[in-house]
Amino acid sequence: MAISTEEVSTTLSAAAQAAPAWQAAGATVRFVISEPQAEFTLDHQGALTDAEPTHVLSIRSADLEDLTAGRRTFLRTVTARKVACRGPVMQTFAVGQALTTFTLQG
Repeated sequence: MAISTEEVSTTLSAAAQAAPAWQAAGATVRFVISEPQAEFTLDHQGALTDAEPTHVLSIRSADLEDLTAGRRTFLRTVTARKVACRGPVMQTFAVGQALTTFTLQG
């Protein structure tokens, strides 16, 4: 399901808050999404925040949708160079695995 630029941050925030894997990852992530453009940060509980991120994740909207819809694993997304991440490696993979558990409703 395509999510508009205006909805992407609130949709991902709601999905993160509903995903125990997101809280378990314990990261504050700055999302830099392209096509359409959106930038925002989610804390370790999934709330929108202005806090300094522990990670920066850059991804195209279509690739994020593939990831959250189960059409591509996080490892495959990384190895295909569909995502760029900065932050502690093991925690980055926990964040990526959490994204695969999201149910996006926008």
